[in-house]
Amino acid sequence: MAKKRTSRRSGGNTLSVSTLTRKLQEQFPAVAVIVGKEDLLRREARDLILSALEGGKPPADAIQTISAQSRPDESRLQDIFDDLQTPSLFGGIPIVVLEGADRWLKTSADSWIDFIGSAQPTSLLILIAEQLDGRSKVSKTLKETGWWITADRPFHRPPPWRPDARPWDNELNQWLVHRFSQAKLKIDAKTAQMMIDRMGPVMAPLAQTIEKVSLICSAEGHTTVTEDLLLDHLPTGGDGSAFDLVDRWFERKRPEALQLLKQMLETGWLDEKDQRVKNPQALMLQCSALALKRARELRDVRRIVENGGGEKEILAETTLARPFLPKIRLQYKHCDAARVDRIVATLIELDWQMKSGAGAKPEEMLERAILSV
Repeated sequence: MAKKRTSRRSGGNTLSVSTLTRKLQEQFPAVAVIVGKEDLLRREARDLILSALEGGKPPADAIQTISAQSRPDESRLQDIFDDLQTPSLFGGIPIVVLEGADRWLKTSADSWIDFIGSAQPTSLLILIAEQLDGRSKVSKTLKETGWWITADRPFHRPPPWRPDARPWDNELNQWLVHRFSQAKLKIDAKTAQMMIDRMGPVMAPLAQTIEKVSLICSAEGHTTVTEDLLLDHLPTGGDGSAFDLVDRWFERKRPEALQLLKQMLETGWLDEKDQRVKNPQALMLQCSALALKRARELRDVRRIVENGGGEKEILAETTLARPFLPKIRLQYKHCDAARVDRIVATLIELDWQMKSGAGAKPEEMLERAILSV
């Protein structure tokens, strides 16, 4: 199971997961570092490297995987280096995947530097970490002689230096559109952004939903993913309860909104790592952000209507999707210009109070906002 490429010095490469495939067609690393907070991208980068071996991805028993829970020590580290320098008894090359590498790289820096400097293309070491100190001597050596692959989550909003950009002009949206295209499906950027807004920016659930939608489209003969099709099959949960809360509030269904607020505080919500948490401040900041977005959408709708526009102009000039228009019409009736202005002002003040720690508890402040405007 020799490598496709045997370049001795293929280092000095800082790559993204999207550029990794092309690089693997030219060279192959002896040492690869995959660093970033997006678990899906870390796993995909690892699998791309392993699949680029001759014969494809080796079976699990041919890969020595050291979990992030393993405790680093110098003796175990030396065993890893010895394993990588010893030819495999079962053919192929010795392969080690070291998770939680940030802790291991702090063990015996000199040993790491010596190994990295002498690593041969007759072995493969993959180091995986959420973050690494790029200023350390070991990290600098890895960047100079190994492959440094970034696996950070793409931005799901336009960068701040592009204030006039459309909401769907962002990296995560491009990834989503490309992911659908790999499944031979078309989706426009605006519909893709609706999916991101509805589900959140965590990539693993998005990828799972793409797989599910792809199967449905294949069974039903669809080649284009529409807003209606997505809404029929988007999973519940995530930020869904927060959307429901905002809907009830803006429709002046205050008792229902308060009941939902209570429920969210009891059950929690899904954070960026797809873990359910019960942090009232984080939860309320998310609800506040969604409510502020909705208030600004209603302000845009009012401006368009007052200028003589209708449904066509609203869809063209805002991020609203067609299936949400009936809900927006209802909220429009309950939110005149003065109320929208009061909601925006209240939310900005609420956001400042929660971030600064001033005033009452976050959940109490949001409850007051729902009752007062």
